[in-house]
Amino acid sequence: LMIAEGVFDQISISKQYPPTLFVHMPKDVYRQQKIREFLEGLRMEGVDAAEIECLDLPLSPGFLADRIPGLDPDVSAKLFKLFQEKGFVDEKGYMKRDGRRTPWKQALSGYKISLEESLVTPVEEELNLAFAYHEMTSLQSEQIFNWFESHMS
Repeated sequence: LMIAEGVFDQISISKQYPPTLFVHMPKDVYRQQKIREFLEGLRMEGVDAAEIECLDLPLSPGFLADRIPGLDPDVSAKLFKLFQEKGFVDEKGYMKRDGRRTPWKQALSGYKISLEESLVTPVEEELNLAFAYHEMTSLQSEQIFNWFESHMS
């Protein structure tokens, strides 16, 4: 599992290099390009290397309520409608921009949506996750752990 961003170019790769797993968001085009290069280089040396891509998730009326404890399903549906009407999501429900850079909070005032202040940050985090341009994830944990288990000697 490659965590040390920016260090990879400085590592000497040989046939004894350990199996390596890259977990990344393909929307980060620069990083994806570097990972493709690293995968090729590792494989050329006979190193077992793989990748897991973290892809974007479509929003739906229940998406936020299903993922955020305490968020009323009705509020979740109203937020989804706001996102559709304001053009924050495409016709399939995918975020057009990173949720952290989408002015959804400013748009709330005109929609009579009562969102508790304590839920604003969780909503923003879920929008960030749905856009798939985030720093961390646990969604692929099962795949990651299965990969580790398959490489234990």
